[in-house]
Amino acid sequence: MKTIPWILLSLAVAFTAFAQKKPSYTPDQAVARMKLPAGFSVTQFAAEPDVVQPFAFCFDDRGRVWVCENLNYETRKSDTFKQGPKGRILILEDTDGDGRFDKRKVFIEKIFFPTGLQVGFGGVWVGSPPNLLFIPDKNGDDVPDAAPIAVLDGWGRQDRHETLNSFVWGPDGWLYGLHGVFTHSKVGKPGTPEKDRVPLNAGVWRYHPTRKNFEVFAWGTSNPWGLDFDSRGQAFITACVIPHLWHMVQGGRYHRQGGQHFNKHIYNDIKTIGDHVHQNYGGRKHEGGLAYFYANGAFSEKNTRQRKGGFAHGGCQIYNGGAFPKQYDGQVFMGNIHHHMLYVDNLKRRGSGFAGTHGGDFMLAHDEHFLGFNLDTGPTGALWVIDWNDADICGRIVHQLGTGRIYRVSHTNCKPVNNLNLAQLNDRKLVDLLSHKNDWYADHARRLLQERAEASRHQGLNEGITATAAETPGLLSKIYLNPKANSTHRLRAMLAMHAMFGLNSQVLLKLMRDKDETLRGWAIQCALEKKKTIKLILDQLVKMAKTDESKFVRLYLASALQRLPLAQRWDLAEALIAHEADKDDHNLPLLYWYGIEPLVNADKARALKLTTKTKIPLIRQYIVRRSAAK
Repeated sequence: MKTIPWILLSLAVAFTAFAQKKPSYTPDQAVARMKLPAGFSVTQFAAEPDVVQPFAFCFDDRGRVWVCENLNYETRKSDTFKQGPKGRILILEDTDGDGRFDKRKVFIEKIFFPTGLQVGFGGVWVGSPPNLLFIPDKNGDDVPDAAPIAVLDGWGRQDRHETLNSFVWGPDGWLYGLHGVFTHSKVGKPGTPEKDRVPLNAGVWRYHPTRKNFEVFAWGTSNPWGLDFDSRGQAFITACVIPHLWHMVQGGRYHRQGGQHFNKHIYNDIKTIGDHVHQNYGGRKHEGGLAYFYANGAFSEKNTRQRKGGFAHGGCQIYNGGAFPKQYDGQVFMGNIHHHMLYVDNLKRRGSGFAGTHGGDFMLAHDEHFLGFNLDTGPTGALWVIDWNDADICGRIVHQLGTGRIYRVSHTNCKPVNNLNLAQLNDRKLVDLLSHKNDWYADHARRLLQERAEASRHQGLNEGITATAAETPGLLSKIYLNPKANSTHRLRAMLAMHAMFGLNSQVLLKLMRDKDETLRGWAIQCALEKKKTIKLILDQLVKMAKTDESKFVRLYLASALQRLPLAQRWDLAEALIAHEADKDDHNLPLLYWYGIEPLVNADKARALKLTTKTKIPLIRQYIVRRSAAK
């Protein structure tokens, strides 16, 4: 294990030296060298000098591209902090639909080390360690209304590759992001005492834009840089160095590249869902490989010998854009940084979760300077890629301070979209967009409906944001309460209502009895966001734990277990651990344990009684082990 840093260092030095000997291709030359499957093409949307050092990007409701230019970046261990903030936020627009920007604005300058951004709720959200910033622009005129506001602080940047990144609006109305393992943060609102801050050094976090609360969604992995949600609302991330693909479940603790989990009594963590390993240069597997990391036999040595790419990944996009061939629907696109290409992994249901199988090469850059690490789907259904574009792969130095590219990967099915502005649509049309084949429209419609609900509660909060129409809740309920409607459309409508006004207990109870396991699961998660869980809901959770045959539903119940007060966990825990069918599941035994562990310390005698009732050996073993620990 100790040899890994030296191997990585030698590789980086060797390939950096090689790359330095070759000049960077011009943007047009780079496009000409790219190879894709039949029917696909690449367009250079923007490149230097119009965009340089791009760290992150997102789309607004008009289909415009917002870009973070991180001009404070120096190396992964240093930055130009002493020179003051030099980052910029750009707005790039393609007004004629030819796939290239023709209009450029600088939204704001002098932002220190911008690492992630999203637009919404009357402004722009920007990662700028030590802060998560909100830059207000209530009337949407592309001019900040005031200086940036630090909504959260305490974000570290010990490793500049592993601070807050990959901002995504979740399907439930939260702003989600990632954080790496070698940066140490203690997050809270400005002025929060040290003891009340949330420690974070790897995982998925989330912040609610209207309730203004922050929490860690799941802990662990390595240097994650790429987060997306599938059509079921499940979170997936890609990560560098260690195995590359993860299904992130609320409350999960995942295999770490280094260091220890905050709770020493978790005893084991959840591993990657990838059933294959991506190798490094020369066909040599990553030192130790899966045979090292998964000595428990989860993966075979045969898998570690399969050559399936390089081991550093960035960007995660689960394609549901409606324009690519059907074979790509619901599959994960990611950048392979060391091999200068884009890959696809196939997601397949397995037990309570998923398995990721190798789907093959997608785009080969044939350019040693191509570093694609940030992906998104746009309004035409095309896939967009940020290219950091540098001779150095691992970020030990920036050789090319003046480069950066954004590419659009299209299929012949992608059709131009002009004069787009979803914010001008009324509620009824936004509700209709929740059924759009391109989830870009559904995601933006859901967020706009959420903004309007907030505006209706606080009149005058945001100029130009219309209050929710009286008919809108009814329009949504006709979709999510209709058992004959499409499952994905039902979930989108349900979560839109949850984000806007919440779902009352009677509706939640009804959805917990629905025939669709996805809606039953999400009803559990929505119920547990309430400050208190009423007895009717708690009784229903226990009933579901006893009788619901879906492991996918029990995944949500396992997450719910951790969110309940200790006194309310016992009956639910006892019901969950009685399922012998779960004993070898990828997620469930450990998730059950994470919810049970504090019960052992609270009431050792009662916890030991659970050992006589469980049919999961791991639970029995860990309860005994924890009861003997100090």
